[in-house]
Amino acid sequence: MSFLTLNKVTLHFATAHRPALNQIDYEVQQGDFVILLGSNGSGKSTLLKLLHESHQPNSGEIHFHAKSSASQRIAVLTQNCSDSLFTSLTLYENYLLVKQGPSKSHRAERTFLGKYLLGYNPNLAHKLDVLVEQLSGGERQAFALALCLLHPPALLLLDEHTSALDPRTSEQIMQLTQKMIIQHKMTCILTTHDLEIALKYGNRILMLREGEVYKEIDNSEKQALSKELLVQLYQ
Repeated sequence: MSFLTLNKVTLHFATAHRPALNQIDYEVQQGDFVILLGSNGSGKSTLLKLLHESHQPNSGEIHFHAKSSASQRIAVLTQNCSDSLFTSLTLYENYLLVKQGPSKSHRAERTFLGKYLLGYNPNLAHKLDVLVEQLSGGERQAFALALCLLHPPALLLLDEHTSALDPRTSEQIMQLTQKMIIQHKMTCILTTHDLEIALKYGNRILMLREGEVYKEIDNSEKQALSKELLVQLYQ
């Protein structure tokens, strides 16, 4: 089922010599995990900003096919945890700012949060009163993902959310991310310039170059790709 359609989407900043995005046509299906692959300046992060309405296109249309506004909730996670977390507050205080629904007792809330965080990083369950800024990079990103999915969105946008981490921690967060996407049956679009991530995760690849679609790779094509072939396409 079609979830999202981009129809000739163009965005041109007044001071730029070329469009940031130029005539983007693409369709995202319900449940897709799309990898936006491109180098810096290719337009991948700009496209995500259009999808959560930080920018508006100069021309073209972005159409969500969800049946109700409630089902169109979008969550965004970037490499900078301060975009989605209050780093000078504790984990528990951050949780209280984003939780919804009827309030429970202080003890019940803390018990719920501790159990919930076990699924993201067992260390976090014992750090409810620790400031976010005192967590390791991997712990911060796991906690940011946990809060992002506390109320699972219809569309999850991930803008190079592991690029500031070391390779081992990045791999752990990517594995966790894919697990949660499958568990919550979400549609997801992730930006990266990492070829390993593009090959290993997601079911479709959309390659961007200088604001234009360079190549679309579906799941069957993706399974047949090697890193060497992807490098050739990437150049």
